Amino acid sequence: MRDSRSKAPGKLYVAGEYAVTEPGNPAIVVAVDRFITVSLTPSEQSSGTIVSPALFEEPVEWQRSDDGPLLMTKQSKADILMATIAVTEAFINEHDTLLPYYTLTIESELTDDSGTKYGLGSSGAVTVATIKAILKSVSLTVTDEIIYKLAALSHLSLGSRGSFGDLAAAAFTGWLLYSSFDKQWVLSHSKTLSLRELVFKPWPLLKIEAIEPPKAIDLLIGWTASPASTENLVLSMKDSSKDDHHTSVYSYEQFLLESKQCVEQLIEGIRSNHTSIIYEQILLNRQLLLNMSQMRSLVLETPKLQRLIETAERFGAAAKTSGAGGGDCGIALADRFVDQHALVNEWQANGIHHLPLTVFTK
Repeated sequence: MRDSRSKAPGKLYVAGEYAVTEPGNPAIVVAVDRFITVSLTPSEQSSGTIVSPALFEEPVEWQRSDDGPLLMTKQSKADILMATIAVTEAFINEHDTLLPYYTLTIESELTDDSGTKYGLGSSGAVTVATIKAILKSVSLTVTDEIIYKLAALSHLSLGSRGSFGDLAAAAFTGWLLYSSFDKQWVLSHSKTLSLRELVFKPWPLLKIEAIEPPKAIDLLIGWTASPASTENLVLSMKDSSKDDHHTSVYSYEQFLLESKQCVEQLIEGIRSNHTSIIYEQILLNRQLLLNMSQMRSLVLETPKLQRLIETAERFGAAAKTSGAGGGDCGIALADRFVDQHALVNEWQANGIHHLPLTVFTK
């Protein structure tokens, strides 16, 4: 094992939110040029250490046990890191490589100076960066797809019900057409296959496809400075669907169908560089999300997000929430006819922070 250092980018959803949590339903997600960096240093001690000023005031120690790596002291913010270490080490151990203990040092650009998250998928980025750093330290090279699958298994081990689109963006980067896999198939086969066999098998319904970005259209990002919990919002939406009467269940199925059609049309607009189609489908996706949220009694568009969207539309851009909504970020797609400088200034005047990010492609 040797010193290693890896980074992974944050993400933003362009379209297809919520529907993408159902396997096979597409979304468009992009990686952005803010990163989480993980540095690994081998240790001669009888325990490992995690150093993360954004998560812990003091370094936390961990040790290996028959049940996998365990923290010496309880720290819930480290759960995803411990799950990631467990899955990655299990994968490495299947390659007959024994690991010493090591220190992981985590640096994040996905928060502001006060430590408030931007909502750019920090748990996904830290998972992918940690996997890459550990694999790199033992000179084990794998594809982006294997990194994504190891990351997905790490999150699945904690019972996550998200789409894992943030993991795809962190592993593959760029503009992506993404649909999630059949989680039940993966969980079932994880009981009978080795980890190596599982990650090298095709996963039903999984799709991660690079797409060319739209030409002559800029992606503008506004941040409300109000954190939102994606997991809680997704859980609320999924749990409420269980108790719906027949017409509401149909409405949810209709939402999935219409979201899929919308994303497919948006992809066609991007591929044909047809600005009016892109704008129409962004506006439609916003309305579909509003319809779904009203049906589920969820608040996706906070007052600031509404102002962000309405301001962008007034300047001739197409805008919507990005991700789960309820805070965090909104996006606007703006062509050359939009006065982007004036739009951003009005966002700022309304307490919406412009994040000067660009899409990151490695």
